Amino acid sequence: MYASKMKGRVVRNVLSVFVFLLITGSMWAQNLNVTGKVTDKKGEPVIGVYVLVEGTRTGTSTDINGNYTITAPSNGKLVFTSMGYKEAVATVNGRANIDVVLEDDARVLGDVVVTALGIKKERKALGYAVSDIKSEELMKNKTANPISSLSGKIAGVNITQSSGAAGSGAQIILRGGTSGSEGKDNQPLFVVDGVIYDNSSTLVGNSAFDGSYKSATTTSNRVMDINPEDIENMSVLKGPAASALYGSRAANGVVLITTKKGKEGVVEVNVNSKLSTAWAKSLPEVQTQYTRGYMEDQYDKNKNYLGTVFNDFSYNSWGEKSTAQTYDNMGNFFQGGLIYDQSASVAGGTKNSNYYLSGSYYDQQGLVPQTGYNKYTFRFNGEQKVGIFTFNANAAYSQAHTDRTLTAAGLYGSQGTGALYGVYNWSPFDDMTHYMNEDGSRFRMFGDRLEPWEERDNPYWIINKNKMYDDTDRFTGSLSVKADVTDWWFIQYRLGIDSYTQINSNRIGANGAIKQVWEKGMMSDNTRRFKYLSHNIISNMGKKFGDFDLNLLLGAATDDTETDANYMMAWNFSVPNFFSYANASTENKQFSHSASQKRLVGVFGEFRASWKNLLYLTVTGRNDWTSTLPVENRSYFYPSVSGSFVFTELLPKNDILTFGKLRASWAKVGKDTGAYETNTSLWPVGTYLGGKVGVGNSWTRGNPYLKPEMTKSTEVGVELGLLKNRLRVDYAYYTNDSYNQILSPRGPQSTGYIFCSINAGNVYNKGMELTISGTPIETKNLTWDMSLNIAGNRGTLDGLPAGMDVMYVTDVQYAGAQAASFNGGNFMAIAGTKWTRYKYDPKVEGSVKEADGQIILDANGMPTYTTSLSEVGNREAKFSGGFNNTITWKNFSFNMLWEFRVGGDVINGTKYAMTNSGVSKFSGEIRNKPLTVTGVDASGNPKTNTWTADNTYLFNGVQTSGYNIIKSYYSSYYPMETTNYITDVKLLRLRTLSVMYELPKRWLDRTGFIKRASVSASANNLLLFTNYEGDPEVAASGAGVGGSSSVGFDYCGVPATTGMTFGLNLTF
Repeated sequence: MYASKMKGRVVRNVLSVFVFLLITGSMWAQNLNVTGKVTDKKGEPVIGVYVLVEGTRTGTSTDINGNYTITAPSNGKLVFTSMGYKEAVATVNGRANIDVVLEDDARVLGDVVVTALGIKKERKALGYAVSDIKSEELMKNKTANPISSLSGKIAGVNITQSSGAAGSGAQIILRGGTSGSEGKDNQPLFVVDGVIYDNSSTLVGNSAFDGSYKSATTTSNRVMDINPEDIENMSVLKGPAASALYGSRAANGVVLITTKKGKEGVVEVNVNSKLSTAWAKSLPEVQTQYTRGYMEDQYDKNKNYLGTVFNDFSYNSWGEKSTAQTYDNMGNFFQGGLIYDQSASVAGGTKNSNYYLSGSYYDQQGLVPQTGYNKYTFRFNGEQKVGIFTFNANAAYSQAHTDRTLTAAGLYGSQGTGALYGVYNWSPFDDMTHYMNEDGSRFRMFGDRLEPWEERDNPYWIINKNKMYDDTDRFTGSLSVKADVTDWWFIQYRLGIDSYTQINSNRIGANGAIKQVWEKGMMSDNTRRFKYLSHNIISNMGKKFGDFDLNLLLGAATDDTETDANYMMAWNFSVPNFFSYANASTENKQFSHSASQKRLVGVFGEFRASWKNLLYLTVTGRNDWTSTLPVENRSYFYPSVSGSFVFTELLPKNDILTFGKLRASWAKVGKDTGAYETNTSLWPVGTYLGGKVGVGNSWTRGNPYLKPEMTKSTEVGVELGLLKNRLRVDYAYYTNDSYNQILSPRGPQSTGYIFCSINAGNVYNKGMELTISGTPIETKNLTWDMSLNIAGNRGTLDGLPAGMDVMYVTDVQYAGAQAASFNGGNFMAIAGTKWTRYKYDPKVEGSVKEADGQIILDANGMPTYTTSLSEVGNREAKFSGGFNNTITWKNFSFNMLWEFRVGGDVINGTKYAMTNSGVSKFSGEIRNKPLTVTGVDASGNPKTNTWTADNTYLFNGVQTSGYNIIKSYYSSYYPMETTNYITDVKLLRLRTLSVMYELPKRWLDRTGFIKRASVSASANNLLLFTNYEGDPEVAASGAGVGGSSSVGFDYCGVPATTGMTFGLNLTF
């Protein structure tokens, strides 16, 4: 019995052990080492994805190549989570390799973004602000200029379209300017597919020197050479901490543009066709009561007043009242413009290669007759993987042509007017279309009473006989090779080139209202060649050690920039209007040549560390050596440090506060100067071809002791994701201190130079940026995504040397005002004149307290004024922003983009010119009303005078009609208080309203070859609510003016446009 029991126990124990071993063995058999790669829908690796074995605490993260390794049960599940993507779950099912493609999640705050040098990083790891715009968002308000498509969409990014002219440029400024000098560009660095891309604008007529021929016009900025359809993504690195790795070229921030490439396993052909219409918006009103001419006071030989007599011998419209026929000269001149935009692309790829090939044609008819802009673009992007190596090649070619016209400032002669000045100031009682006689000669309004060069050309004569155009041919490209030495270390070398030739041409017809020496015509061609060549190599190592992720990047770069310019001019042709240099004698030809070379060499490094997806730290350093500074100062080092703290990693998971992050950064960035500014250049004297040539000193004295400009920046911010990230908040506060400004102030004449280069002055910016975005509605068929951004910046200047109280951006004055930066004042100031006002001084006997601040009037009762310029306005907005909405319902997508602005002065030089010439509606109203001027005399005694147009008064010692006194007041005295033509702007603009319909797939399947198709319609600049008389988005001298720019100056430019666009997109 006992033996039987013992036997039973042994059997049970043996069976238990066997079962235990069987189960244990089975468990061991179920655990696998799983490897794989995580990519997005475009095939790009996603770094930092957290891979978790479901139901356990076992987890890991993907490396910089998107790879991961984890041990998991053969029948278990892997959960993949990453900010910016929807959660993915994969069943192991005995597989040792599992690749996963993550889908984008628009609601999630912390996705992966492209940063300096094209390195992708998790947004939550960044200690500074980076904003990015996808191609889909850019296409909602696509324009020929990619810069314009950013308007209103990113906090702290200020976009100003210089005018409504075909091919006109746009200016972009991030967080205020850092350089006050006219020659220093404050726009950010542009980098396309890892290669620096020149975005300069040719300056034509923006100062007294380069505008000596009064050839003012608006020009393009060179980013327009890119086809917007080729852009996959644009990332804006706003602060120096974000862009420090690019060195001295990136002190103003960086705009990274990534172009498209093919996808694995798919060959797609895309065709995009758009037709747009545009028409002038916000044209100023004109008076239609008073004719061209003036009312002349008449006296007898004893100077007794006889009354007024009408005289039509004037271009101005201060004549007599009339009910004669009037003409809408302005409305008839600006034509409706058409835009044809066609593009096509082919893209495809395999597991180890991809390609993208595109071409486009853009043709824009300008608002001004005889003007337009067209361009062709071609692009090839290719990538091939061979073993551990990845070879990449990008090449792009563009060809652009622009026909322009003279804007406000015209030619010598023609009373200094261009075509548009004439349009705005032509009398409505004269038919402006009558510009030519039947025999083809110019119609002369006053016959032989004026010499030709004393006359003012008709705008139609100017646009038909005086041609201005430019042609640009550009090639950009890069070759790179990347070696994935291990799964945590790669080395990459890139060669990049940016080369273009731009020819700016002028053709002035014979027998126009021009200076006498050009009576038989003039031609000029300015040919500028630009070439940029770069080499850079980087080594990037990233590895995980327990809870720590460490990354070290080291690199070196060499940049060479060369420019070459030839200028030729000929005049007094033997055969009028035959434009050939062979048609002019040697003494009537001129030639000049200039060239420059610049080299920048840099070494840099970046160390990144993170701990448990909770704490992130980034430290960078770069040292540059530049050829443009003295040997003692050409080497300069600048570091940066930034970090972030994702505090929600410490909190229990909840649906209220889903994500929270604090960030901070500090950075120092340098900026060198242009070529040869340390030297005193010699200029040719007497450069006529065939003549004797001498040399003389240039206007500017060089400085062999120049130091680089430096900028120190501090930024703090917070990012929040609320209500399961349905609501997202991003706030930043920053300060930028830019010191050692390289300036060229006027020096004493005893030096023999007009200017001298020095280091002096600080430009200080501080501001805030707030972005609130979210998805208020998300159902199966209806989604509403919105984004509100608000930003404000205050830029000031101080530290100028003794005796230098102001820096003028340009020598050209608009309405008696200039763009300027004042010592101790605003960086984007307006310099103007003021009426003299009484100052009460209690220490002076007889000083009248009640008169303090009153206008001091002269003996005639008119305001006295100062001729010296002082700060009278600030062109920088107090705050501005945009409100972007996209509503998707089934196959429809609706987009509405509003922009708003509070503050920022704009000077209305157009109204000033039209009032002075008696054409503005304002000038018609004022002569119908009594004029009352109130103030005090020099002693502080109250003084008031009133004049009416139909009475006479003693003025300047003689009897004068009230009509002419009123005219004199508004022509000579009223403008001397510059603020009379300045508006502190407030605006609300509907920038874009669009709808897109994607055709149902079941319809397309019937064709057998169309994969996707959509139709769209949009309206641009549809509504504008503002207190300004016109459109305040202006930059009278174009986008290329450095320093504080010409933003905020409105002077007889091509008006802003409103337009409609209709589009068709097909994918095969």
